[in-house]
Amino acid sequence: MSRKILAVDDDPMNLKLVAATLGKEGFQVLTASNGREGYQKAEEILPDLVILDVMMPELDGYQVCNLLRKNPRTANLPVMILTSLTSVEQKIKGFDAGADDYLAKPFAPDELIAHVRALMRRKVSEADVESEANGKIIAVFSLRGGVGVSTLASNLASGLALLWNEPTVLVDLVLTAGQTALMFNLPYRRSWGNLARLSVEEIEPLVVNEVLLQHKSGVRILASSPQPEQNEYLTGEKVNHVLRILTRQYPYLVLDLPHDFHETTLVGLDIAHEIILVLSPDLAAVRATVCALSVFETLNYPKEIIRLVENWTFPKGGLPRNDIEKALERGIDLQIPYASETFVKAINLGEPPVFSDPQSPIGALFEDLAFLMSKDTHKKTKPQSPTQTWLRVIRRFQQRQAKKM
Repeated sequence: MSRKILAVDDDPMNLKLVAATLGKEGFQVLTASNGREGYQKAEEILPDLVILDVMMPELDGYQVCNLLRKNPRTANLPVMILTSLTSVEQKIKGFDAGADDYLAKPFAPDELIAHVRALMRRKVSEADVESEANGKIIAVFSLRGGVGVSTLASNLASGLALLWNEPTVLVDLVLTAGQTALMFNLPYRRSWGNLARLSVEEIEPLVVNEVLLQHKSGVRILASSPQPEQNEYLTGEKVNHVLRILTRQYPYLVLDLPHDFHETTLVGLDIAHEIILVLSPDLAAVRATVCALSVFETLNYPKEIIRLVENWTFPKGGLPRNDIEKALERGIDLQIPYASETFVKAINLGEPPVFSDPQSPIGALFEDLAFLMSKDTHKKTKPQSPTQTWLRVIRRFQQRQAKKM
């Protein structure tokens, strides 16, 4: 969703210039032609930034700024004074009125953009410091390749976004040739590579959000860089910093993890609230799962946050479920049936089944998994406006309960 900027000026040409300059940068620019109208619109729409001219009818820019600061609804809105009055006294008057920034007319477009982005970063950073991290992090992991980790992570992220009608972030931590963007048929315009060379201090919330790819399902994707050499600059500290920024802004993060215990992988596992450990019904996958569980125990991960998902990646001949559970000394929480044609088609088209065909058996399975992995606060409360995904999940749950009676 683009950020809203309210520009208030009685000169139509100035409004057009501001709107054209910032519109090209992806901002949604709303306008008002006098101070009173500007104040009323600011209170009504609560924009992310207010740009005020000084000399206006009804109310001048200083008066509008004063009113904004006295109103609890608008008191914290960033305000920029944009005017031809550039004396020191006028600047002091603007700051005394509560303005956050001051830019003289005429201005260069790049200069206006730089000032606006600085104010936006400041706003998001302050909100990030004040808010608590309340996003749930779900890590999808296996030490065995080819068991469907990326497929499961992609469908889980889509399912959560569609279930609660809130954006979910899918983070690709497979830093060598990760495929999450491909799973959604999105070009790698932005990725971890845009963050890799930045210092931790430079990785601010606004910067992170600008790197996320957006899918129509509601999923936001932090993709692996298409140039793996860029990922050499990604440290555990940077990854941890980015994940903590995202948990303050989004209700769910799904981590697509590589098949290793490298530093950045461990950061994802350490910070996760739940871990989905994926295996297929073959000896090599079972041995890899035994190894992973052993490492989890050494790292003191609580057993209750680990869920085992068995994915049948071949049609028949797999190890019996009882034998696998006996070897792992714990039960399997979910089985994904063999559906090679469905999954290959989904990967080739970049359309996760839970999004493209939600009423199919595989789509329904991932919808139910998304509900299972949701926050307790979500699961216990009926949404004010239930989504079609939510209604289908609840209907299936009620049908299963009826069969038990």
